Amino acid sequence: MTILVLGHIKTAPGDAARIKDLLVAHVARVEQEEGCELYAFSFDVADPDVIRIAERWTTEDALAAHGHAEHQKAFGRALRDLGIVDMSVKTWEGSFSRTLMGD
Repeated sequence: MTILVLGHIKTAPGDAARIKDLLVAHVARVEQEEGCELYAFSFDVADPDVIRIAERWTTEDALAAHGHAEHQKAFGRALRDLGIVDMSVKTWEGSFSRTLMGD
């Protein structure tokens, strides 16, 4: 069963763009982890201080290993140091249903 992770990071006004390099580097590292099928951050078009989180993992074990990885812990510390205003990250079990558009 696929594990889906969705969430958001809210920064202080104007700070979201400041952490872009941190996000890019972290995505490159996490994409190499076993069981990672998708790991992405995106800037919310309606609120420039919100960064959306989307992840897809092959198993709960793969997601747990990600959570224990040293680079993930360092990423969490870096976010705290940046003064994040709000953050929420949640998981769901899921399976592919159908394609709504495109391929």
